[in-house]
Amino acid sequence: MHDSTKYVPRDGDDDLEWVISTGGVALVHGRAAAGKTRSAFEAIQRLRPEYKLIAPVTGPALRELLEAGFQPVHSVIWLDDFERFLIPGGIDQSLLEQICPPDRHDVVVVATMRGEELERFDHAARSRRPALGLESTELDWAGVQVVQQIRGRRRVRVGQFLTDTERRDAATSNDPRVVEAAASAVGFAEYLAAGPAMMQRWSFDGDELADLGQALISAGVDCRRAGFPYGVPSTVLAQLYRLYLNPARRNRADLPPLRQGLDWASEPLLGASSCLLPQHGDTYLASDYLADRTSGGEGPLAGSPVQGFVWPTLLAVADADTRFSIAGAAHSLGEFAIAETALRPLADTGDVLAMHNLALLVNQRGETEVAEQWLIRAANTGHPFAMVSLGQFYENEGDSEEAENWYRRAATKKDLRAMGHLGRLLQGQKRVEEAERWLRPAAEGGQTFAMVHLGNLLDERGQSEEAEQWYRRAASDANVFAMDQLGELLEKQGRLEEAEQWYRRAAEGETRLQMLGLGMFLERQNRLEEAEHWFRLAAVNDNGFAQAALGSLLRRRGNLKEAESMLRRAAEGEEDYAMSHLGHLLEEKGQLEEAEQWYRRAAANEYTFAMTNLGAMLEKHGQPEEAEQWYRRAAAKDSTLAMTNLGEMLQRQGQLEEAEQWYRRAAAKNNTSAMTSLGELLEDQGRLNEAEQWYRRAAGEGRTFAFVGLAAVLEKQHRMEEAEEWYRLAADGDDVHATVIYALFLQNHNRADQAEQWFRRAAVSGDADVMRSFASFLANQGRGDEAEHWHRQATAADDRNGISS
Repeated sequence: MHDSTKYVPRDGDDDLEWVISTGGVALVHGRAAAGKTRSAFEAIQRLRPEYKLIAPVTGPALRELLEAGFQPVHSVIWLDDFERFLIPGGIDQSLLEQICPPDRHDVVVVATMRGEELERFDHAARSRRPALGLESTELDWAGVQVVQQIRGRRRVRVGQFLTDTERRDAATSNDPRVVEAAASAVGFAEYLAAGPAMMQRWSFDGDELADLGQALISAGVDCRRAGFPYGVPSTVLAQLYRLYLNPARRNRADLPPLRQGLDWASEPLLGASSCLLPQHGDTYLASDYLADRTSGGEGPLAGSPVQGFVWPTLLAVADADTRFSIAGAAHSLGEFAIAETALRPLADTGDVLAMHNLALLVNQRGETEVAEQWLIRAANTGHPFAMVSLGQFYENEGDSEEAENWYRRAATKKDLRAMGHLGRLLQGQKRVEEAERWLRPAAEGGQTFAMVHLGNLLDERGQSEEAEQWYRRAASDANVFAMDQLGELLEKQGRLEEAEQWYRRAAEGETRLQMLGLGMFLERQNRLEEAEHWFRLAAVNDNGFAQAALGSLLRRRGNLKEAESMLRRAAEGEEDYAMSHLGHLLEEKGQLEEAEQWYRRAAANEYTFAMTNLGAMLEKHGQPEEAEQWYRRAAAKDSTLAMTNLGEMLQRQGQLEEAEQWYRRAAAKNNTSAMTSLGELLEDQGRLNEAEQWYRRAAGEGRTFAFVGLAAVLEKQHRMEEAEEWYRLAADGDDVHATVIYALFLQNHNRADQAEQWFRRAAVSGDADVMRSFASFLANQGRGDEAEHWHRQATAADDRNGISS
């Protein structure tokens, strides 16, 4: 770990020193050869030179050490390439808490991780939707959770390139190598670690010894790509290296001896690193730097798959932990058969995690019965993780009874994940009190998705203050769904600036769903250009729902050609939202037959928006009986729009009692149209006090037409001053008809001058009916010539719109 080159302080040193001083975990991350190890080593030397250094070789080694009774005191636990330790049977959160409990400050865990590896773990955490689907086989979920718990100042980034401050310090160094590195075009530590020299040594055209050494380097890099986390035995490299030789030299008998090639490949360059790093027991580990560059598309192996013979060769020498690592790498590279080959021997011997991950693999290729049998075997071991996965399997298959059974069995073992899943399932079944009994302890135990669902439950019950607290706790743990939910809650409360901040934080996690959420928020704020930007980002890679949302927005913005194209692409992919909005667009264009076809396709999938629009279209075109059927089907699925439309249809048919029932159901779910329609129905029946209550509720949500209804009820009660306030509020909005109603109110109360001002303001909108109302007002004032002018303007407007007088 020692380097004679003078150390140049890095910007993250303050945070690193803080962690080492206070104890606990520091995750030092950055690109390969960025200087992570050097920064951590220097900080330990400055602050804890007397501490014992413990450097376990494998993931389970530290666990075995603790189980044997060892308790680190005044120690630094060094975990280079942290991902190697985050495997089944390796380090999880409980083990970390044993090593360095919160009340101890004399144990420091220093973990280093390449940036691309950290992004894999962070991506797994971001993209996994709480309670939906089975966990990935690619990464052990316990490891993902460990990484997500290391946040804030405990994540110390070491940049590939120097900052301006760091470069100034380096440029004034009395060490010529440091000065040269600071001025180089490559990364600072990369230059010092001989990164470019390693790449050159791996790829230049040389003699037979160079060919042999380069082939051995390539074999070592491919072993790392294949998930072999430790040094590769020289005997394995001996079996593999010929695969990487030029075919003309591959079978020659006069190649230099293998040992010479290994010495050549492991020779330190520029007094720094080597391409192959010798490890204990005659094993060799390919440089992080070379593996990193290969993943980035550079070097002799760029763009090529791992050589096929590598997999069985490594599996022949792999222990159980390494088989998991190889299975994960194979899965991430799309080599599913190899992943299964790696796991099956472990599963056959009863390894619960192997059975679990094997079940996920076969389930991915559609073998649900085989997957179920493996999951049952795993769950029957009593492992809560497997029970939860079996519950998820049954839930995805639509068997909620069996899902509940397995969640409950795991939850009774005090497993927090199981409690959260059980609570979520019960919440979806409206068994709210029991759901809360399970969600609350899971949330209090730190399960972020339980926090989100508990927040949902409390919010629906009107306990928004406590809901906000849980959303904030989950959001502080980088849960993007909590950020979304917090944004929605704040938006409902009118706290728009803060809501937008949380929507943006979620969207910046680069998940499509959160980009859509931000776009929809911006669309609701009529910031359509910004909304379009986020919808377009979300729509890449043919995301159907994002394409549909983009198409709907483009229709609003008048870009009908692209809107239709986008909606058709998504609709042809069976996206219900797209089919519904394509139907809407085509209906507006008068292409009624095709519009009906798209509505029916989405409605057949029980999509309530399509059912409701289909009902409205059928009602409009003289098919009220079928329209009512679709309204009722959508209303039965809790569509408040369908409930309101059904209520209006029944009211027109004189079925006032049932109409009122549907209005009340929709109004109870905060549908302001239903509140307003209910107010109208009650007003017509002379039930003015009730009507006023519902108008006020709708008005409180900003519904302009409710302002008018409330004003009318107040006027009937001779509460003229308050009535006028509401008429004026309605007129100040964008609804010209509300403006005319206020003008008529003023006219009826002999305030003609003020009435004329409001009539004129409404008439300039170009609405023919409004202009006729203004003309009638002017005629009543004896101003016939001006009245005739506005009549002509109204007729001209009708002609432009193709309406016959």
